[in-house]
Amino acid sequence: MKGIISVIGGIGLLLAMMTIQSCSSTQAGPNGGDVVMLNNGKAKAEIVANADTGEVMVHTWDQNLKKSQPIENKPLMIGSGDQTIELQPQPTASDPPGFCSRFYGQTDWLRGGQVHHGWIGNGADQSRQEFNWNNCWMGGKTNGSMWKEMGEHRRGMMGHGPGGGMGQQ
Repeated sequence: MKGIISVIGGIGLLLAMMTIQSCSSTQAGPNGGDVVMLNNGKAKAEIVANADTGEVMVHTWDQNLKKSQPIENKPLMIGSGDQTIELQPQPTASDPPGFCSRFYGQTDWLRGGQVHHGWIGNGADQSRQEFNWNNCWMGGKTNGSMWKEMGEHRRGMMGHGPGGGMGQQ
């Protein structure tokens, strides 16, 4: 009887550890950023950020994170505490008219990478999705070329910051 209780207790402990682990791990998107649901779960937003420059980019994906999923061509909002930034639509060549799968913005309060919790929202569902900034800083650092794509949208940032953020020019 004592052996059975020990086995059941061990199984229970193992299940509890697996549950805690699955709750604390976050899904990383194709660019290594944090993934958050948008538009009532119809699309997934991948958030990547550049700690050197305060830039943030959101890519929208299908449920499997395999293909871009353009959403309505309206700004997205990201915030943390009392700070907010409006991300402007930056359509890619494959986005249909009136829709966008890439959003971009830059703000000083994101410089330094010290933001660890925030929210994202848009006008389509009038709600905010909370998320932890677990992967977005590393995703932004390892994909330095995506920041260069923003070209003239970047506010005088060309050539600043060490590699991973802006790269050396």
